Amino acid sequence: MKTLFLSSALALSTLVTAHVVEEAPAADTTFVEIVEITPTGGDVVRHAIKISSLFSDLNEGLITKEEAQAKMDSIISELYLTSASFFENYVPDTVEEALSWNDDFSAAYSGPDSAQYPQEHYDTTFEDFDFDFSSFFDDAPKTKVGVFGFHLGPNALVLSDRSMASAMDNMNAGLSWESRIFFGQKRRIGGVKSPVQFETGLGIASTVFSFKNGMTIDKDPMMFGAANLVPISGLSNVRRSNWNIGTFDVPAVLHLDFSPKGTFDEGLNIGFGVMGRIRYLSQAAYNGSDMDGDFYTQIRTNGFHTRLLNYALVGQLGYKKLKITGKLEQLPYFKDNYFPEEAYLGSITVGFSLN
Repeated sequence: MKTLFLSSALALSTLVTAHVVEEAPAADTTFVEIVEITPTGGDVVRHAIKISSLFSDLNEGLITKEEAQAKMDSIISELYLTSASFFENYVPDTVEEALSWNDDFSAAYSGPDSAQYPQEHYDTTFEDFDFDFSSFFDDAPKTKVGVFGFHLGPNALVLSDRSMASAMDNMNAGLSWESRIFFGQKRRIGGVKSPVQFETGLGIASTVFSFKNGMTIDKDPMMFGAANLVPISGLSNVRRSNWNIGTFDVPAVLHLDFSPKGTFDEGLNIGFGVMGRIRYLSQAAYNGSDMDGDFYTQIRTNGFHTRLLNYALVGQLGYKKLKITGKLEQLPYFKDNYFPEEAYLGSITVGFSLN
């Protein structure tokens, strides 16, 4: 029905136009330039709005069903003619611009003949970015390096004349050890060719005294609470008796390192310096069998009148990564008048240094 209506409307429009042209007098003919206006997307949208408004009026009872039908037929006819003309003449607005922009872009970056962006322009631009990662693997001479070290060796209590303290008679020298782990840094003083290096860092150490003859360390009431080595009572058999001291070590050592230029620990090296010590643990423990033959253990945490802070002189001899280190504390290990002897802690350790 709608197709018949649209065809009739178009035929009627054609006949009326032809009839007007035939009846127009020749002498009075006025030539009018007819400008064809191409419908736009907005015209199509306006017809859709009219349809929406029509349904709204019908639902609200503003128009009758017959009036709505007549208006709908009219809108559909106009919409058909408008949309047909619109899509027949439709050309996307962005196509020409996109093609033009693409041509301009291609010309701009086509090579050295470009007037706007010549080849040397973007070649120079990318030269500003350094993509060379060889420095990460460069073996160029260095003036500083990180250091990790581990040392292990026997310790002892010695007197001021460097002779052994009498307390060592009740200790197992072969089981009394000092171990240290160290993290630090070495810096060359005077450039990459200088053999002088300065080492600093932080370490953690464990000093273990192993007692024999059924002895342990305690605060002796017979000596007014001073620290002393005393026999263990209440046990028929003592299997093990140790005294463990934990410290934080802070070394500052000056080295002469005869390694090749810019390298560390690749040749003979000699060091001398000081090491500070902070005690954070002092714990005595022993175990064995009691009088009934049952296993017995006891652990006592106490400073036993040892100094909380101390410092030592350090000497080191090394070849490449291997190091031998001698350390002697400069203050008596125990506080004044709190141990039968004025004893000093010393150690000789063997270890390695990695950088």
